[in-house]
Amino acid sequence: MQPSTTEHTPATSFQERRKRPDLRALFEKTIPRLEPFFSNRENLNGNPTEYWAAKLVRDLHPDLSEQDAHMLVGAAARYFRERTAAVSA
Repeated sequence: MQPSTTEHTPATSFQERRKRPDLRALFEKTIPRLEPFFSNRENLNGNPTEYWAAKLVRDLHPDLSEQDAHMLVGAAARYFRERTAAVSA
């Protein structure tokens, strides 16, 4: 019998999609530090805000690969974009 990847809780039952729980934990800790970069979608010093956010992530977590840093920034961009859309609606 194969172990199930479905987690069951009393209130919910769902299929866990995340392959990297370590990045999810890092996302939770890093998201407050990234909010200033996404609260204003203007460029900073002529560079897109994602550039500066990725630089901060790499500075805070030098052990992360560049790909992982960009993955976190992409997730943060989606998080703030969806949050802004929900507030505007």
